[in-house]
Amino acid sequence: MKKIIILFLLITSCASQNLDQRIDYIKELNNTEFKEFINQNSFAIYSLQKINNNQEVVVYIEGDGLSWIDRFTPSSDPTPTNPLAFKLAKLDKSKNVIYLARPCQYVQNNRCQKETWTKLQYSNDVMNNYIKILKEIKNKHSTVHLVGYSGGSVIAMYLASIKELNIRSVTTVAGNIKPGEFTQMLNISPYRTSLNLRAIEKNIQSISQTHYYGNKDKVIPKKLHLNYQARNLNNSCLKFTKVKASHDKNWELFWQNNSNIKVNC
Repeated sequence: MKKIIILFLLITSCASQNLDQRIDYIKELNNTEFKEFINQNSFAIYSLQKINNNQEVVVYIEGDGLSWIDRFTPSSDPTPTNPLAFKLAKLDKSKNVIYLARPCQYVQNNRCQKETWTKLQYSNDVMNNYIKILKEIKNKHSTVHLVGYSGGSVIAMYLASIKELNIRSVTTVAGNIKPGEFTQMLNISPYRTSLNLRAIEKNIQSISQTHYYGNKDKVIPKKLHLNYQARNLNNSCLKFTKVKASHDKNWELFWQNNSNIKVNC
C-alpha cells in the first residue's frame, strides 16, 4: 500500500519559527526593494515585484514551504521558514523581477484549508489561479521567463506548457520536474489533481529549459533529473547542470553568478 503523501520532504527549514517570524523574515529580506502585492483571485497569492519597464520579466515561484510539521502532522500555515525562491529573485540582476508565493503563504482567505498545501497544491483551481496571474503579467511585459524552486517547478513547467501564455523559457532549481515519477520513486500517493501532469514534459519540448539539481539533495532524487535528461538527449532546448548544493543550501552562492536566464533554443 502506498504511503500517505509525505510532502513534508519538501520543507526547506526547521519548523520552530512561528508565523509572525516567518512573515517578518521576508519583509526584512525585501528591505523595500520589491513592492508588495496581493493577487486576489480564487486564492490570494502573495507577490513581491521589482518593475522598471514593460520589457522582459523573470517570474520566480516559491517551493512548498512549511507544508508539514512531520510526516503525520500538516502545518497550520505553509508560509516558508526559508523563502529560497525570493532569495534567488533578489540576486537576479534583471530589470524586472516578480516573486510569487504559493497559495496561503503569507496571506490567508476563506479558500485556505490544510488540503490546499498538503494534497491539492497542483489542483485545477490552484493552477488556474496562476494562469490568470501570468496572463496579467504577459499583458504588461513583452517576454516572460519562469523560475521554479522545488515544488514551484511543477507550476512553472505547467505554465510553460500553456501555449497562449507564450513563455520564453523555464528554469528549475532543485525541482520536482516530473511529479508522477517523483511519487513513484518515493512510493508515496499521487498528487490529487484532475490535470494531466504527465503530459507536461511532452508539451514543453520546444521551450527553452534549464534544470539545476543539487549533488547533495536528499529531497529530490538525482535520478529524477538523470531520467529526464536521458529521455531527451537529442533535444537542444534542454540543459541540465549538477550543482554543489543540497535541497536548500548553497543555491544563493551559485545564483550570484548564474542568475542570468539561459535561452537554449
